[in-house]
Amino acid sequence: MRRTTAIHWTLLIAVVAVSVGAPGCGRRGPPLPPVVRVAERTRDLKVVQEGTSAVLTWSYPSMTRAGGPLPDLEAIEVWRLSLPTGQEPKGDSPRQRGIREQLLLSKGERLMVLDRKALEGATHGSQLTVRDDLRAWYQENASRMPLVLWYAVRSVCCRGRMSELSNIARLVPEVPPSPPTAVTATPQANGIELGWTSASGSPVIVEGSADGKTWRRLTAEPVAEPPWRDTSARQGTTTYYRLRSVDATRGLGLIGEPSKPLAVAYPDVYPPASPENLVCLPEEGRIRLRWDAVAGAVEYRVFRKRPRGGWDHLEFHVTALEYTDTSPPSGTATYAVKAVDAAGNESDAALCSTAAGPLP
Repeated sequence: MRRTTAIHWTLLIAVVAVSVGAPGCGRRGPPLPPVVRVAERTRDLKVVQEGTSAVLTWSYPSMTRAGGPLPDLEAIEVWRLSLPTGQEPKGDSPRQRGIREQLLLSKGERLMVLDRKALEGATHGSQLTVRDDLRAWYQENASRMPLVLWYAVRSVCCRGRMSELSNIARLVPEVPPSPPTAVTATPQANGIELGWTSASGSPVIVEGSADGKTWRRLTAEPVAEPPWRDTSARQGTTTYYRLRSVDATRGLGLIGEPSKPLAVAYPDVYPPASPENLVCLPEEGRIRLRWDAVAGAVEYRVFRKRPRGGWDHLEFHVTALEYTDTSPPSGTATYAVKAVDAAGNESDAALCSTAAGPLP
């Protein structure tokens, strides 16, 4: 009995010794450093000139430098530096980029700080947009021209930690082109057609608004010459338009001041398009009609004509895209379908013919 107990104690001591000495089995290594969250550096900052304003756009910061999500963005700083165009440091090596960043932070100015409330107002989808009014800058630097403006941003998160400075977006302010004149708008069945007289042959971009206050760009690229038609306009509404000239040599990099807003009432007097792909499908004892949906239509009207007779009104309020004539005449018949919009405007008829049963 005493020998058995000794064996048990010997085995227990051996197991404990192995457990203590085995790696990864409860052995405490050196403490890991805490994870420090910092916002990833912005890399897509862009700037264009619209009238006397510099417009900056960049992606909303959403990642940390380590690649994780960034749920606690606190603010964004916007920096600006003015310097003579001939004194810009050249090159794109890491050292030269560092020199430019150091120059901007030491000689530039912190133009604005976007706090959480300002960030909400500057956010449009996944993009941030801010404007720098250059009128005061023009007055202060009139004798020093030409100058170049450098812009950069950096994000603040995680209890005040700063990200690295973004890429530097540069702008050489110039006199913007004059706005177009003699802007006209003509409502038509398929949209509102705009005309204008361009300033020195400059292309234009078109902006639209539902209230004359909040504007959005309607043309992704500059329009070379009139006319241009807004096919997105809705009948029964009023739309405001204004046009801006674009310096053709700089694409969308230099955009002029807008023309005077033009309010255009679009009366709902134009009929919708006729139904397309109308087919007459003869079945046993009935005729089934099918057609494609028409934009703006709220209902459809169905008519039938016998070979030697006038038109019969079969149904005035069809909301589906098909109709079944359960009592078709014997022989050939012609069917018509018209689309009707909310104002009661009726389209031209789409026609199809078929035969049901023996000829009379």
